[in-house]
Amino acid sequence: MASFTYVRQVAAPPEVVFDVLTDHRRYPEITRLRKAELEREGEPAPNGLGAIRVLTVAGPPMREEVIAYDRPRRFAYKILSGLPVRDHVGTVELQPKDGGAEIVYAVKTTPTIPLAGPVFMAVLKKAIRDLIGGVAKESERRAANG
Repeated sequence: MASFTYVRQVAAPPEVVFDVLTDHRRYPEITRLRKAELEREGEPAPNGLGAIRVLTVAGPPMREEVIAYDRPRRFAYKILSGLPVRDHVGTVELQPKDGGAEIVYAVKTTPTIPLAGPVFMAVLKKAIRDLIGGVAKESERRAANG
């Protein structure tokens, strides 16, 4: 099992950050993802608990299921397929801080490719930083435009 936590401050309220983070359909506009689709809607629709999101960067798509959706505080998912991992869970918690929000993104995962785990984890950490960077930029844009 491997894990890491990424923390970032954003100059936007938690509600705005949460809405940007959970709107997977807009990920291609704010991240390196080429394609983002919804395989199954969740509750509340469309991006809530039980939603299955299909995200494509390169190669086979990654399928993830939303396992926690508590607007505007907590969002979590588990990887169903598409990455060389098992027992992968990502949890994002948002708290108000200094007029904006603090994002705490925690990942627990088990790479399944022997000896390639450290390389995979480095790539995964960069992907998470890039995702949160895109979410932060879009959240701050929305907050500034009211």
